[in-house]
Amino acid sequence: MTHAEPGRLLGLHHVQLAMPPEEEQAAIDFYEGVLGLEQVPKPQELADHGGVWFRSGDLEVHLGVEEGFQPAMKAHPAFLVEDLERMRARVEMSGYKVIESDQFSGFRRVHVRDPFGNRLELIEPV
Repeated sequence: MTHAEPGRLLGLHHVQLAMPPEEEQAAIDFYEGVLGLEQVPKPQELADHGGVWFRSGDLEVHLGVEEGFQPAMKAHPAFLVEDLERMRARVEMSGYKVIESDQFSGFRRVHVRDPFGNRLELIEPV
């Protein structure tokens, strides 16, 4: 039996992260206030589910409410950053801990946890 070639992936539409119920303001304070993403309205058909959506250029980050929420401790998005040192300073000035990470060829990176404990990587090409 011959299988047809599957379609191909074109890119990343959005990153979905989980958050606890009733914590939308904490998400806005961090993702908009600290990381500088712009809050965007959720589609009407999803608005009643809670959570918050953000955008910066082609990057979309969706935070969705998850009952029995557990933060992502290992799995994480890696956000490309312009001026990692400036972003790092803004994160630290906002009271969040920056975690040093092993560097790899061509990149500098650090990790931070969002208000809910989700692991995020901030990465900059060198």
